[in-house]
Amino acid sequence: MVNVKRNIIKELKKRKVVQHRADVNIGKRGLHPGVIEEIRRRLEIEGAVKIRILKNARSIVKDEDIRRMAESIGAIIADWRGYTYVLVKREISGIKVDKEVQRRGSG
Repeated sequence: MVNVKRNIIKELKKRKVVQHRADVNIGKRGLHPGVIEEIRRRLEIEGAVKIRILKNARSIVKDEDIRRMAESIGAIIADWRGYTYVLVKREISGIKVDKEVQRRGSG
């Protein structure tokens, strides 16, 4: 079961990392409710979302903010590189993703 979870996360992460553009950009307004709702909506549709923190928001939005936001919307951070994060929905097609699968560079 764990291998199935890892394969699903690996495939979703790979698809988003290869994609050059971020799905959601976080700008100078930071993590406001509109951005969080857009991230939640895209997670429901696609299962994964790529987020980028723009230069003018890097002093406002920290790693811990992204972690708390991901936890609150039912997602895990599958990968992050610099200021770009890939979030994956915690429950994909009825398969619940455990926190043990969530770690930096898994895959």
